[in-house]
Amino acid sequence: MFLQGQKVGKYEILRSLGSGGFGSVYLARDTWLDIKVAIKVPHKQSTELYKLLKEPRLQAALNHPNIVRVLAAEREKDVFFMVMEYVKGQSLERILEKEKILACDRAVDIIKQISYGVDHAHQNKIIHRDLRPSNILISEAGTVKITDFGTSAWLNSVQYASTRIGSPPYMAPEQFMGKASYPADIYSIGCMFYEMIVGRPPIFDPDPFKILEKAQQGKITPPRLKNMKVPKEVDNLIMRCLAPQVEDRIQTASEIIRELSRLKGKEEKSSELDDIFARIKAREQRKSDLCWNCRRPLPYKTRVCPYCGEKV
Repeated sequence: MFLQGQKVGKYEILRSLGSGGFGSVYLARDTWLDIKVAIKVPHKQSTELYKLLKEPRLQAALNHPNIVRVLAAEREKDVFFMVMEYVKGQSLERILEKEKILACDRAVDIIKQISYGVDHAHQNKIIHRDLRPSNILISEAGTVKITDFGTSAWLNSVQYASTRIGSPPYMAPEQFMGKASYPADIYSIGCMFYEMIVGRPPIFDPDPFKILEKAQQGKITPPRLKNMKVPKEVDNLIMRCLAPQVEDRIQTASEIIRELSRLKGKEEKSSELDDIFARIKAREQRKSDLCWNCRRPLPYKTRVCPYCGEKV
């Protein structure tokens, strides 16, 4: 819709960043502030402004370091667009395309940051409904940011969002039925966590009805059976996120954060103990060293044998 070098109001289009099912995104320069921004242009341009403002209003209501900030919503020559902060980095989808499988500790860090952002959205009564690797941006500094709230919904006075919408490999069973509530986002988090440490989503099939059938029956192979490097605690957490029944699933993103923090604490404590034991073992080994001349045991850190006087 926009071309490189084109001027759109005070914005200069630098290049295209990509296009999805709902809109195209461009890298642009705010010529007034001299900063780079991302501009999203919805494919469906409506004359009814309130419909176009739904997404930017939802996203603008959120203020969190793990969610892409909306800076403005504008209309120029009958073209409506959103102006957002530009995240210099890559999407999680692009990273997985290159690396296939991520180290568990790296995956844990990414999921924890996603969970912080999701928890903030849920606290503000907003369900994302389309959490997937292409909608997760990771900056060059390692900061994770959730983007694309085009399918999001307010859950102010209703229990669930009734529209059947989302990306099948990352959709909870109830989401297929048009009953998406906050735990549906938890299921999507579990799908991304699974994919990062296994290399593919838990259920992958070109037929969305087969995905639904397997998801309803809980036919998911635990990630630890596909990657033995996955700790049991992580395996258990992922499977709890992927429980087919809403009531059996982890209910909040804050619970995921607590579980991952507890796991990290165990790892750090274990690492400290291992370090202590290693030093004790090394000390004991040095204590048992023998003098090369008289073959008697040497005291710790000695440089001269107390028995024969030889340097060691």
